[in-house]
Amino acid sequence: MLMPMRPRRAGRPGLWKRFGAAGAILASSILGARAQSDEARIVIDAARVEGQIDPRLYGQFVEFMYEGVKGGLSAELLRNRGFEEPANNIGLSRHWERHPDDRNDDYGLSFGWDAEVAYPVSLDLFEEKPVQRSLRVDLTDGIVERHGVYQPRIPVRAGIAYHGYLWLKTTGYDGRIRVALEEDRSGGALYSEAEIKEVRGDWKRYAFELHSQRTDHHARLAILFDGGRGRVWVDQVSLLPGDAVGGVRADVLALVAALRPAFIRWPGGNVAQDYHWAWGVGPRDRRPVWTNLSWKNEPEPGDIGTDEFIAFCRRMGAEPSITVNVEGRGATAEEAAAWVEYCNGPATSRYGAIRAANGHPEPYQVKYWELGNEIWGDWVRGHSDALTYARNYVRYHKAMRAVDSGIQFIAVGDNDMGWNRTVLRTAGGAIDYLAIHHYYGRKEMAGDARNLMARPLRYERLYKDVEKVIREEAPGQRQHQLRVRLQNRPHAALRSFAFESERAGRGQQARFAQYNVGIRVLAAYKTADGLGSSKRGHVRRSQEGLHITQDFGRTRDQPNAHVALGFRAHFGGLQRLQRMPDLAKKCGRHGLPHCSEPRCCRNMTRKSCFHSTPTPIRSI
Repeated sequence: MLMPMRPRRAGRPGLWKRFGAAGAILASSILGARAQSDEARIVIDAARVEGQIDPRLYGQFVEFMYEGVKGGLSAELLRNRGFEEPANNIGLSRHWERHPDDRNDDYGLSFGWDAEVAYPVSLDLFEEKPVQRSLRVDLTDGIVERHGVYQPRIPVRAGIAYHGYLWLKTTGYDGRIRVALEEDRSGGALYSEAEIKEVRGDWKRYAFELHSQRTDHHARLAILFDGGRGRVWVDQVSLLPGDAVGGVRADVLALVAALRPAFIRWPGGNVAQDYHWAWGVGPRDRRPVWTNLSWKNEPEPGDIGTDEFIAFCRRMGAEPSITVNVEGRGATAEEAAAWVEYCNGPATSRYGAIRAANGHPEPYQVKYWELGNEIWGDWVRGHSDALTYARNYVRYHKAMRAVDSGIQFIAVGDNDMGWNRTVLRTAGGAIDYLAIHHYYGRKEMAGDARNLMARPLRYERLYKDVEKVIREEAPGQRQHQLRVRLQNRPHAALRSFAFESERAGRGQQARFAQYNVGIRVLAAYKTADGLGSSKRGHVRRSQEGLHITQDFGRTRDQPNAHVALGFRAHFGGLQRLQRMPDLAKKCGRHGLPHCSEPRCCRNMTRKSCFHSTPTPIRSI
């Protein structure tokens, strides 16, 4: 029972001060007896279950956005590793600098941003074929022997092996080539060095390994031409920490694993309407760099693509949810169907064979496919009205379902019930889930946080309106999922779901099982400012707000991450854990409760144990 609060009379000491806890309890009883008419009562029947929490309620979302993938999810430490970004006046592409420093008396070393010679990458699905580049290095007699290029702001940790490689081509180069991890200052300490031997001829991949005995969050990687003479081209340089898992940073992997998402949505977001899946498959160094039209035209490497994303999801015990490009940037229904076949087709199919050739013979069995993102918004490629989208949806659904009839489809919804009615009326029979995004920011809050606190009241009305539209426009559909994203600064996403819209014997009945809060994606950022000799720096932030960030090579979780972790830790299912004895077994590795699936321990982390099939039970 909650007692109404009354103001204290001026000049009288509080009950706690005068009488302690006993006096406060006595006074509370007396006041309660006098105020039976206006008391508030909350009765909780813990034994009664009103609804079940769907295992898919809580998910995450990762997008090619600012550095959510590059520099965040991706473990690659080098930026612009293919030298594709514009060069400065001395011929060095963005993020690369002259070694040992910017002295102008090193006349024995010159650079060129070469458009004639480059390691070949795939340029399929580019309407305008971008010019591919490499770094050309010309060396003659000079006064500086140990010189070359370097990239600063490389965080290194003591005791970690760093695996790297670079592609080289030469026409008569004579001399030594070394790669080194160094302190980022002229004449700074050398942490580790490796020699590249027998450099000659056409493009060839040269691997190396470096070990630093010192942690330095502002180190640099140098490519050095010791006493060399001649011409050499450099392309597709890479440096990965030895604890990276499938191209993903180990620290990010652990932090996301602690969130235990049931599903992860990718590649967007707005970027989904820019993205062509073929840009992110095949040999890593043959994947092109593409321009992110949604987010400031930032160049995006293809290091994290379909195979890496799905492997990441499986390690998390999460179902991948792929958002397909619908009519954006030249996308077609045939391209979407090919993506389904790449993921789910047998190795004997056209695109399944490509997947198998890339090292994944078994189909991925991706179940959830979202057709487009926020098509109603004029900021995305492929923007259209509701009827046009619905007709496109039907075409894409038909083509994709012909490849795999077992997949489930998510359609673009809106807060505008007119949009929802049109989409459901035209394509309702082909829709399994309806995704509705809602944004609420500082402007709408008008400087008063109470507006944000009261905002959920709107959703009760919204859900009733959506329920009515579903019932009227798609009465034969058994199940609809409504995903609502409420975004504030920093962006928090409220995702609400409506399940089990079903026909009952006495008429149409819809039940909204759960509304709950999830937190949007998770960027991890790898560097600080690195200005001068400063030992301080800043986390590279975006206006999206960060859930997981990194400071000088170290990850740390932000307040929003604590919200997500707290929600996940109290997700529910504990009652059912007690009713299912097989879940009480202990894992031999960590002694944690886990499911009875034989695959379970393969996906374990130190804090949780779960498997890759969605289940109502998530151990805490």
